[in-house]
Amino acid sequence: MSAATSLTWGGCSVPGDRGVPAVAVSLTGPTAARARVQARRAIGAGADVLELRVDLLEEADALVAFAEAAGEELPAPDPMVVATAAAQVLECLRRMTDVVDGAPLLLTCRTATEGGHARLDDAGYGAVLHAVVDGLAEWSPEHRPAAIDVEVQRGCLPGVAEQAHGLGIDVVASFHDFEATPVDDVLEEVLVRMADEGADLAKIAVWPTGAADVARLLGVCARAAADPEEGTGLGVPVAAMSMGALGVVSRVAPAFGSALTFAVVPDEQGETQASAPGQMPIQDVRRCLELLRA
Repeated sequence: MSAATSLTWGGCSVPGDRGVPAVAVSLTGPTAARARVQARRAIGAGADVLELRVDLLEEADALVAFAEAAGEELPAPDPMVVATAAAQVLECLRRMTDVVDGAPLLLTCRTATEGGHARLDDAGYGAVLHAVVDGLAEWSPEHRPAAIDVEVQRGCLPGVAEQAHGLGIDVVASFHDFEATPVDDVLEEVLVRMADEGADLAKIAVWPTGAADVARLLGVCARAAADPEEGTGLGVPVAAMSMGALGVVSRVAPAFGSALTFAVVPDEQGETQASAPGQMPIQDVRRCLELLRA
């Protein structure tokens, strides 16, 4: 089974050949210099896509300057803080442009709410992403990222998607649950919302409490990735991952239609830094995808 549609990022097809998921490697820093080294190693290891996790970079420290105050009415984001955070993100991205010619780049600013380090409330998150895309308008098209991640729960997906599409940048809508795997209806509603609000790829990553959760997720992915004429297809590529050791099979099972999977590449000390639980070394992911290809 393959997704009903596909994307092309910098010459890379998502999903890849014969419906096999494209393999992304997250650049986790913790500095821009280390991310550059990681990028070179990932390209050398055959990564199809590089994800710059800018929220993990020390140079983007303004992303933690937004206070989260659960249950309280938050003030509008400080324009100066937003401008500083956006400038830092763009500078981190700029430092990658001469490295990533070998693979397209996905720009991700993950909030603490969804497992990242950026302490942004919904308004601050939307303001920063809009400011980043505004800044990218001044860049030449070949230096812009291929795609930008937008968390669907933050409420800014339609606006950011419209803005990004105007620059030829695709949008990966994302949803993460680190505690459970929501019921099928909820997952399917999230995916439909992503597509309706302008996503070019819909990504969900959830935590399984048992094998049945993994099986359910694979079923949701297969239905969403089907051709729309079958009545269940979403119409955009889907990336669905069950996290942790129990969910590893979801990262390497191409028959269920996931368009994108994530792997890790060891750094110069031979250590690996996964951006989410359950990510496997890229050589193991490639081997599994080849063995399990439908």
